[in-house]
Amino acid sequence: MVIKEKYSQEEWDLISSTPLLVGAGMSAAANSGIMGTMKEALANTQTMLGGGDEFPDSQLVIAVAKKPESMADARQRAADQRAQLSEQMKARDISKPEEMLELVIDNCRKVSFLLNEKEDATEAQAYKSWLVSIADKVANSASEGGFLGFGGTKFSEEEKTFLDQIKVALGLDEAV
Repeated sequence: MVIKEKYSQEEWDLISSTPLLVGAGMSAAANSGIMGTMKEALANTQTMLGGGDEFPDSQLVIAVAKKPESMADARQRAADQRAQLSEQMKARDISKPEEMLELVIDNCRKVSFLLNEKEDATEAQAYKSWLVSIADKVANSASEGGFLGFGGTKFSEEEKTFLDQIKVALGLDEAV
């Protein structure tokens, strides 16, 4: 059975959009400035696309992190993900970073419930660990509180708090 066939389209959209949303949420958790935000966006994309390499035994991570086959495929996937995110943000009337963080946490809870219901424990754990890895790598890719990328804190208190909230929403303890 192809892993995607276990899920309805709505469920698959949730599973496939949550990694991008986690990275975007971590970027929103603390102000990194223009250069920092660009570094965080790059880290988000790289970590998402590298998911299959980081979790080679997870069919689910491999399916979601599948590298685009062409530039046209990459553009289409990016457009689809932006549309999904935009739709979720409009549905909740999100206009502030705090509201974006609430959306991320809600989606993590939904994903956790869904995976616990439809996947074995190993597969669910791999996907959840991948989400934590994305958040961690985005948080550590740029400094907050510096000037033009210099100084500041690599992993701010706001980011640590948000990462802890993600772990709780996914049903993971601190030792991930």
